[in-house]
Amino acid sequence: MLKEGFNAVLPSFLLMFVGFLYGKIFKDSEIGIFNKIATWLMAPLITFTFMNDYIPKIDVLLRYTAGFALMFVISYLISKAHKEHKEIFFTGNVYVNSGYLGYPVLLALWGEKALALGVVYSFVNVLFGSTFLPSMISGKLELKNALKLPFIYAIFLGWGLGFAGISYKQLPQGILTGFNWLRDMAIPFLLLQVGLSISRIEFDWHDMKDYVLLSFERLIFIPLVMTLFALLLNPFEAKVFVLESAMPIGVNSVVVINTFKHKDTPKAGVTVALTTLFSLLTLPIWAFVLEKIF
Repeated sequence: MLKEGFNAVLPSFLLMFVGFLYGKIFKDSEIGIFNKIATWLMAPLITFTFMNDYIPKIDVLLRYTAGFALMFVISYLISKAHKEHKEIFFTGNVYVNSGYLGYPVLLALWGEKALALGVVYSFVNVLFGSTFLPSMISGKLELKNALKLPFIYAIFLGWGLGFAGISYKQLPQGILTGFNWLRDMAIPFLLLQVGLSISRIEFDWHDMKDYVLLSFERLIFIPLVMTLFALLLNPFEAKVFVLESAMPIGVNSVVVINTFKHKDTPKAGVTVALTTLFSLLTLPIWAFVLEKIF
C-alpha cells in the first residue's frame, strides 16, 4: 500500500511542479485569470458533480463536522503556544488543501466514493475557514464571508438537485459532452493552479524553525490525533477523514493571513510551499497506515 500511496500522490505533485515551473519561467506574466477560472469554474464544477452523484447523508455530514470542530479547537490551543506567529499556526492547521490536492489523491487511492466524502470534508473545511476562523482572529464573526465563496453554492445546488432526483447527466447529449469535458479537466487544472500560486510566493528562510514545527503539526501530529477520533467512524469514512486531515496547508490560508496580518503574508506562503513538498512523503505513509488500522 505504501507504493500505491506514493503512486497516488505523485501525479498530483508532477502537475503542481509543472505549474510551478511555468510560473517561474513566465514570472512576468499575470496569472489572475487562471486563478479566477480555478475559483469560479473548476472547483465549483467538480464539487457540484460529486455532490450530485453521491448525495451525502446528514449523519455523515454531522460526524465530519464534529471531527473538524475538534481539529479546529486543537489547532487554536496549539497556536496559543506560538505567541509570535500564532495566526500563522492557527490558520495553517485549520485551512488544509482538502480540495485541490485531496480530491485527486482520494480518487486515485479509493475511487469516486472516497472523493464524494472528500467533498463533504471540504465543505466543512470551507465553512469553518470562512466563518469561525476569521472570527477567532479578528474578534468578530463574519458569516457573510461564507456567502462569497462559489464552493458553498455548488455544494447546495448539487446536493439539492440530487435530493430532488435531478442529475446533470440528464442534460442533452451535446451539452452533457461539453460539461463532462470541463469536469474531466477540472482536477488537472486545479493542480496546475496550485503550482502557479506557489511559484509567486516570496520565500523568507529566517524562520525555518517555525516552518518545520508547523509542518510537523499539520502533517503528522494533528492527523495522529484525528485518527483517535476516526475510530468512532466506519472504516471507509475514517480513512477519508484522516487522510484529508493530513493534507498540507491550503493556498487560501495566505488570503486569510493577508487580510488580518498583512506583514506575515510571505511567511504564510512559505508554509504552503513547504508542507506541500513534505506531504509528498507523509501522505503515502498515512495511506499505508490507514489501510492497516481501518
